[in-house]
Amino acid sequence: MKIDDVKITVFRRPGDGTKIKGQSMQHLTADIVALQIITDEGHVGETLSLGGGMGMGHYLASSIKPMLIGRNPLEREAIWKDMWDLNRLWFSPLFMVGTADVALWDLYGKIKNSPIHEVLGTFRTKIPTYASSMTLSSPEAFVEEALKFQELNYHGYKLHVLGDPDFDIECCTAVREATRDDFKLMVDVVAGYDQAQALRVGRALQEMGYHWFEEPLRDYDLAGYRMLTEKLDIRIAGTETNEGGLLARAEFVASNACDIVRADPSFTYGIGHTKKIGALAEAFGKNLEIHTNPNPMMDAAALHVALSLPNTEFFEQLVPTETFNFAVDQPVQIDSQGYAVAPDGPGLGVNIDWDYVNKYKIAEL
Repeated sequence: MKIDDVKITVFRRPGDGTKIKGQSMQHLTADIVALQIITDEGHVGETLSLGGGMGMGHYLASSIKPMLIGRNPLEREAIWKDMWDLNRLWFSPLFMVGTADVALWDLYGKIKNSPIHEVLGTFRTKIPTYASSMTLSSPEAFVEEALKFQELNYHGYKLHVLGDPDFDIECCTAVREATRDDFKLMVDVVAGYDQAQALRVGRALQEMGYHWFEEPLRDYDLAGYRMLTEKLDIRIAGTETNEGGLLARAEFVASNACDIVRADPSFTYGIGHTKKIGALAEAFGKNLEIHTNPNPMMDAAALHVALSLPNTEFFEQLVPTETFNFAVDQPVQIDSQGYAVAPDGPGLGVNIDWDYVNKYKIAEL
């Protein structure tokens, strides 16, 4: 068996003004590549990129496509190693290798007629879910949304705050006072603070009993993260955006610069590599809490990895859910008890809605 063709379709869907930390998400949710990897026996693996648009499409066409043609799709690790090595001089967008790898895993699962979590080794078939907010305009708006998802039996709620310590503490206080004590709360600052601000807010959050404190600093600030883990009892989650995958996270983990490791198949070069990061975290007694994306197929990829790991507590569901459910036959399903359940079917178990993609198509490469 060999890879016979790689099809790259770029589409531009309408944006809706969604913001995190006051910044538009449109570059990640509107300009997208639909990637298909096709074998000479008619098997097709596919996924959607996290943003990238025409630039990502051209990178995939000029680098990934020619190196995949003629390869045996069963040799996933060998193909990944070649992509990793060649990417040193491709200087590609961060998400490119992960996009290609997820499509290859979808292809492999379909060839084997198995869901990806079974190929990885299933630990469970459902996982508790927390709702992960956008940046809202007031404490009252955060409270209203948190209560909505508490009523839907989600297991927690994460505030993507503004990066203004006074406003952020006000919002977090309001949400903690309004929700049940057993409803887990987290905060993601999206690298919005300096070290002094992070320490101040972290102390306030641990007084309120928040479950974790995520990305208070830029993820490259190893010394700052080590300071926070030493001075705060609340768990610090970091490494979400670091390039370098497993290698970039090894020093953070070994030097105890974070309590929770973050990674995902889009940011960290695919499904297999994210699974390896989970093993690294487990070896040091830490959780890998897998970052989700505003993209329904990368959500599915993240869920499959989470279902294969013993040291992952939650699935992260961005909300409002309708903003991020697009271009697929059916997104990841959250059941009535607030669990994300394994998709049915082989591979990702989520398929591209080609009518939707073709409606907004701007190029084929």
